[in-house]
Amino acid sequence: MAEGQQGWTAFLLFICVSITVGSVVPIGYAFGVVNAPSAFIRSWIMESALARYSSRLGDSQMTVMMSAVVSIFLIGGMLGASFAPIFSDRLGRRGILTLSGLLTLVSCICQLFCRMANSIEMLLLGRLIGGLAAALIYATQPMYLVELAPAELSGSVGVFTSIGITGGIVLGQVFSFDFVLGTDKLWTYALAGSGIFVVVGLAPIFWFPESPRFLMSQGKKEKARVALMRLRRDEGRVTAEMAEYEATSGVVDQKVTTKEVLCNKKLKMPLIIVSSFHFVQQMSGINAIWFYSVNIFTQSGFTLTVALWLNFALGLENFLFALLGPVLMRRFNRRPMMILSCFFCAIFLTLLVVGLELMLSIHEFSYACIAFLSLYILAFNVGLASIPFFIGSEIFKPAPRPSAMAFGSFFNWLSNFLLGMIFPVLNSAIGPFVFLLCAGFCVYGLLLTYRYLPETRNRDPKEVAPLMENGFKSKIK
Repeated sequence: MAEGQQGWTAFLLFICVSITVGSVVPIGYAFGVVNAPSAFIRSWIMESALARYSSRLGDSQMTVMMSAVVSIFLIGGMLGASFAPIFSDRLGRRGILTLSGLLTLVSCICQLFCRMANSIEMLLLGRLIGGLAAALIYATQPMYLVELAPAELSGSVGVFTSIGITGGIVLGQVFSFDFVLGTDKLWTYALAGSGIFVVVGLAPIFWFPESPRFLMSQGKKEKARVALMRLRRDEGRVTAEMAEYEATSGVVDQKVTTKEVLCNKKLKMPLIIVSSFHFVQQMSGINAIWFYSVNIFTQSGFTLTVALWLNFALGLENFLFALLGPVLMRRFNRRPMMILSCFFCAIFLTLLVVGLELMLSIHEFSYACIAFLSLYILAFNVGLASIPFFIGSEIFKPAPRPSAMAFGSFFNWLSNFLLGMIFPVLNSAIGPFVFLLCAGFCVYGLLLTYRYLPETRNRDPKEVAPLMENGFKSKIK
């Protein structure tokens, strides 16, 4: 290890795992738990509407209701992203994560008791509140971990967001299996299962230190030093980092509103990068892949049951590849990782389109499609899965960082919502060629990274930010 650098400590690793389990895993869980018990949810909604409103819902109305159950979580995410900067200044990073945990628990309670109360509205409210909590987490959890870690570990801790989401999806799938909680009697327990991870993961949060950078921004220099000593346990290292904080912020960061961040021309390119990375991450089609993979497996000759298990295997593969993130981000630069990820995602999506077209006449190509799906997931986890979540912490100085991270979070939710709306329509109209649109967004991400993203690994934001101050005329180094 290079002189002056500090590797992982047991305390920092424990914080990363605990915060990820308690905050991010429930987000992935909410994405993964709904699909399997959807038939039971659909049946209950029909029964509830008939009992409470004497209204028999038709097929089109049920389709709208089920879409609402899924999409209202994303709507909550878009709404919650706008509140993150406000709460960040008032509550701090640790305070926001605590608030989000409480909101997630309220969400779980609503979903757990919606059937007992015979209330469709309670189910929708629970999903909405869960989305609000998730937006606060997206904007805060990566920033909190990056600000706790030494600079050389910023990328390694940043990928815990991706690990939590992929792990949560797998856990949601497991809990929703019919031999666990995905039954007609227990599906509400499956929906509320994420509360377990909130309680376990966030139980020690008040023992964890607040972000030293946040404390410095509030003028609490001594508390920042105490927090750093708990994290570093090295007086020389703490003194050096405190001096760096003071040189960067003048002890107290000037408060910057979201409007000021959006109107600042020097921040235009960093905002474009953060927002675009989040947009490309979702529009690259990762969630559409989960929708389409079962169909690919069934067309390959597998039964629906086996296809669902293979889909679960893909989710498990996604999680296992995400676990490589801390190692990759520690050893390799951000720019080449993002470029390679976007490039190969575009390649494998294009090959998937070819395979999906050819397998209609040549059955063997269906197995090639399975291979392309696996390779796409590997390429996605090289960069697109994790870098968008923490890149804002590496290119923005502390003062505008909360607003910028929240802005990126909003685009993540927006693109997720848009993809969910337009993918089924385009898929019906043009078939598998819809994945070429996803490949096009990957190409955009590649070009943006190549032209405008400076290398951020092992560099302080004060070194990186000036390289993007000239907007589209900026020259990277």
